[in-house]
Amino acid sequence: YMTSMKTSNPTNTGRFPDKTTAEGLDFPFGPPPEEYHYRCSHCRYETQVNEAIIDVEIAKAEFEGRNIAGFMPVLGFPGCNQETMKYAEGRKPVR
Repeated sequence: YMTSMKTSNPTNTGRFPDKTTAEGLDFPFGPPPEEYHYRCSHCRYETQVNEAIIDVEIAKAEFEGRNIAGFMPVLGFPGCNQETMKYAEGRKPVR
């Protein structure tokens, strides 16, 4: 089959329907993920870590039987090539 050589109508070429989304929702996936503040204990680099990474590390700790209430995992940091990223409660990253 051959496709049409006609130009399509630009008003009908939008990917998403013309609807308004609720405040704070990111179409089509919902609200943005929560991020946690982490700091490298070796070089003091600070960054925000996506909740999906934290969830995976917590699940890994549960599987290994070392998860306790309020556990926030220590993460690996490629800059120092070690597991040195620790949760820094309630602080904003310094850049």
